[in-house]
Amino acid sequence: MKKIKKGTILVVDDSRVSQTHLVQILQDEYIIHAASGGVEAIQIAKAAVPDLILLDIVMPQMDGYETIGALRENEKTKDIPVIFITSLDQGSDEEKGLLLGAVDYITKPYNPTIVKLRISIQLKIVEQIRTINDLGMMDVTTRLPNRRYFAKRLAEEWQRAVSEKQKRQLGILMIDIDKLRAFNAIYGYNHGDACLATVAGIISENALLSPGDIAARWAYGSFAVLILNATAAECRAIGENIRQAVETTPIVGPTCEKANVTTSIGAISISPDSHDYSVEQFISNADSALYLAKELGRNQVVVQS
Repeated sequence: MKKIKKGTILVVDDSRVSQTHLVQILQDEYIIHAASGGVEAIQIAKAAVPDLILLDIVMPQMDGYETIGALRENEKTKDIPVIFITSLDQGSDEEKGLLLGAVDYITKPYNPTIVKLRISIQLKIVEQIRTINDLGMMDVTTRLPNRRYFAKRLAEEWQRAVSEKQKRQLGILMIDIDKLRAFNAIYGYNHGDACLATVAGIISENALLSPGDIAARWAYGSFAVLILNATAAECRAIGENIRQAVETTPIVGPTCEKANVTTSIGAISISPDSHDYSVEQFISNADSALYLAKELGRNQVVVQS
């Protein structure tokens, strides 16, 4: 049976060896276009509008930074996610790329497993965004689903879990950025928006581990995550990964000024068919765990038992 390919990827690298290596890693799972320079890449991107672009930074004539700038200025290509591929390892190089709009970095030499995993995560986000756009349920600041979409998906997964004969657990994380209003008062709301977007990206990278998982913006400075088939221990581990990543990731604002924030996280995992309460109570219990995390001093994960 012929394998159905998952999406379209444009690989941009002036090194024929490096380009061929990436194509070989990906060609069995994706439709691949290839370009050897920035100008050719822009032409292909306009014509094919790929789901994702893998873009080398160091190229003659037009480097990766110039290329992503040109892509962002064109209406047809401005929203295509770009992952930089590079042998550069300086933090300033990564920071510059992220400020220009890259969604991730892949370093050379390539680890095929890491390459496929990072691409899979980004394409999952692309598909989710398309679905949300179709439904008009995306939060503009974070590019995550909004609360209404999350509630709809949670209700669907809850009902599916209840109706299935085999028990399955649903995990939920409620995540709040600690003292976001104070952060905005100090650094301004534009820096606050950068904070929301950065935390949203960290949550997506650490929580969306399997198809069906979903992260959403829940309220002013809070997020909700639904994890399918997750035990309490798994919810705690995911929450702790998010907490640590947020704590150690500088928030870079429009003026390149850096600041750090922390998060408080409440979580719960249950099998809906074994509990005599509603979706609303499920969320309320996760909220209670979140409030306890804040009362205990913030920057921690509390899982309701």
